[in-house]
Amino acid sequence: MALFEKRYTNKVLLDDTERLTSVIENARTIDGHTEYVIKTQRGPLPERSWRVSRRYNDFVQLNAALSISGFDLPLPPKRIIGNMEPDFIAQRQIALQNYLNIVLMNPILASSLPMKKFLDPENYTAPLHEIALQQVSLALRSDANFEVCKPIPDMGWRLRKHYYTVKNRQNPKQELLLAWVEFGPDKHLQDKDIQGVFKTLGSLRHTYIEPIVHQHVTDNGALTIRNFYAAGTLRDVLCITKPKQPFIKKYGNPKQIKSLTVQEIATYGYQILEALGYLHEKGLPYGHLHTGNVLLTPRCAKLLDIENGLIGLPAFYRPYVVQRRKLHATTQVDVYSFGHVLYEMAFGRPLLEATCSDLPHCEANLKNLLEVILSPEALKQDLPTVMQLLQHPFFESARRAALAIGNVEKPYFKLSSHLKEALQEAVNKAEQRLRDEQKVVRHQKRLVKVQEMMSSEEEMKKRKHKLRKEQKLAQEQRSSSQLGTNGTKQINGKSPERSDSPTSTSTATSVGTLTPPSLRSVEITQANAVPGKGVPPPPPSLPPPCEASGGASNSVSKSSNDRAALLGSICNFDKNRLRRITNGHR
Repeated sequence: MALFEKRYTNKVLLDDTERLTSVIENARTIDGHTEYVIKTQRGPLPERSWRVSRRYNDFVQLNAALSISGFDLPLPPKRIIGNMEPDFIAQRQIALQNYLNIVLMNPILASSLPMKKFLDPENYTAPLHEIALQQVSLALRSDANFEVCKPIPDMGWRLRKHYYTVKNRQNPKQELLLAWVEFGPDKHLQDKDIQGVFKTLGSLRHTYIEPIVHQHVTDNGALTIRNFYAAGTLRDVLCITKPKQPFIKKYGNPKQIKSLTVQEIATYGYQILEALGYLHEKGLPYGHLHTGNVLLTPRCAKLLDIENGLIGLPAFYRPYVVQRRKLHATTQVDVYSFGHVLYEMAFGRPLLEATCSDLPHCEANLKNLLEVILSPEALKQDLPTVMQLLQHPFFESARRAALAIGNVEKPYFKLSSHLKEALQEAVNKAEQRLRDEQKVVRHQKRLVKVQEMMSSEEEMKKRKHKLRKEQKLAQEQRSSSQLGTNGTKQINGKSPERSDSPTSTSTATSVGTLTPPSLRSVEITQANAVPGKGVPPPPPSLPPPCEASGGASNSVSKSSNDRAALLGSICNFDKNRLRRITNGHR
């Protein structure tokens, strides 16, 4: 017993609504079979992650458990021959990753117990049903009026909430429904205070709130007994299903759905707002409005599970709420959840996103009301209050009908000043945890954006660096090819030859040196120039001849002086002083 209680208490702080993301990191062969290593992360923080190994047969068993939802999930087929080949294992890993992504994108499948056990066996392998039955038996052993008949497995979406049919010994024909749930992570009331609040909840009376027949609080959770209605909740009516069936079978992929008429939406919506307004007026935190917590009776709609906020349970729409920084107060969460309820009543299917920017066709006032609550622009500001929504034109007919009928039952709920203060303090702590989670989500989004920007900048730098290297290499290749061409260039149609001696009479220069053009060639160029085009400038004058050496005498003949002047001109020739001349014949 002590062991059960210890394990039971350790699981209280776990928020089952936090989103799980999984990545198959690799595959490994162990003892002749393949195991896939899956890294799973809870919430936005990377440090809250772990790894599990799963075989293909584990995926097959998971798919069999999820098949009652009616979804056609893309599990890759089984293969007997060649299933150990590396290429096949790599392809199967990709297919299994796609399978996990599709399952985790569906909120109903992702929150199911088989999926939680598959990804997080450490926190979900405990026998939750047996522990719940034990707690229920202990809670009712001192009450002789109620007898537990049989469990209703997986009736609701909460993994730690369990339902049983109960018989009242004083009225055996009355069908009752018992619900047992553990305390949640936002349970901040002291044990004495929560006992007092639950005792007063039994006396709460309101036309649009389903009363509690019996309530009991233990050290680990709370037990409530209410009347059972065969028609079920609003979600059961929309999905045309029976309320006692498993949750994923009822709501996973219903065969047929229905939407309500505009008049029904206005009537039920107005009654829900009246109940929310009364809870806000009395300071009772709710935050758990969804179509599964709205009961449709022959007379009206009624709210269920108003005790969820007191025992710290996370809300159904919390994964959406943490994405919107303006939804930090419980009253605002109620208004936002009311928008989802309106959407589901109008179109027969739930809104699987945090916002709705493109509404389907509907009545004008209803469309305006949905936009006021669910549009991205509206969620960037403070949402309207419940009292403001009650004055919306869409509820005009329902408001007139309610005034004509009048209050059938006078509302009643009374709390002591001490319990009001304790409730307000608990609400503040729960809202602070929500703000902290919203900050973490925003911080992680900024980090992801920065990483994406940095990775894109690094890729751009790499591409630029690679382009510069290619350009530099191409430029070097062009330069080397030009040098090679200039080195083998023929001058005046003759191959250049190196002179054997400095006194050689050859007019050829060494390889790579241009011969100065003669005056004759310049005259020919000018004569052959095309009319209308600029005539190239004349070549620069030759440098002055070198002075004769000291051994030369004035008696040397004229031909010897001319020869010496020519040799001096050749020795002192500077090609950098020349200008390029274009041949007119080209």
